[in-house]
Amino acid sequence: MLAGILITLREGLEAFLIVGILLGYLTKMGQKKYQWYVWLGTGLAILLSVALTWAFNFFSFQFEGANALLFEIVISLIAVGVLTYMVLWMQEQSKHIKSDLETKMQEALTSNKLFAIVGLAFVSVLREGLETALFLTALVGSAGEGGLLSGAMIGFLIAALLSYVFFRSAVRLDLRKFFIVTGSLLIFIAAGLIGHALLGSHELGIIPPIISEVWNINGIINEDGVVGRILHAFVGYDGNPSLMWVVGYFGYIYIFGRKFLQQLEYPKKKAKKAMVSRG
Repeated sequence: MLAGILITLREGLEAFLIVGILLGYLTKMGQKKYQWYVWLGTGLAILLSVALTWAFNFFSFQFEGANALLFEIVISLIAVGVLTYMVLWMQEQSKHIKSDLETKMQEALTSNKLFAIVGLAFVSVLREGLETALFLTALVGSAGEGGLLSGAMIGFLIAALLSYVFFRSAVRLDLRKFFIVTGSLLIFIAAGLIGHALLGSHELGIIPPIISEVWNINGIINEDGVVGRILHAFVGYDGNPSLMWVVGYFGYIYIFGRKFLQQLEYPKKKAKKAMVSRG
């Protein structure tokens, strides 16, 4: 449930913010009459996203045995790739996303290509919807369906509420901190998907475990217990991992966690250099 909440909370908030930016820009420009184009594009994107989620899950249940396991491995690795790109891209582009969207909206209004507004909203929201569909499918395979759908709905509702607060009140959410926190947690979820893919590859004989059990802490946190299952569903916890699992899981966290932290430090270093040069 927790993983489902986090995925749809972040993706939903990004989608709602995009829609809010587009609607707000039209209001600012005195072109509220064109807002229905934004809602049309948004609605079409949501419908297609729901259809894609259903299709991904439908196909996942069509496979049996080794084929089902292979499908889970492929979906998990694709989800890791997209998830990694999303976290790093959003951290890099979050400062410019508002101006980029407004520039594209202005171009559509200036050239009178009004259905370009539909396309802009559709593509922007569909990107978030496609990512959500992919992540939820991968999480169903790695953690099971228990509570995932209800968690996804909770996350979506929280995202809608936060977006409403952001655009309708004097309260200003610190979106940078929000994306830092959620980005950090998503890195651990992605690492869990790496671990799940490696466990599947052990079963299929694609990648050997090398050492089948590096340690066993099930006596402390049993992976079959309530806490263990929650941790497994959220961050891919394994109480008695193989050597390849340890290398893959912690290797991913080190490489991309370090990259994530470097992106956080870069603006500070840049500002510091600018102050020194002015001094």
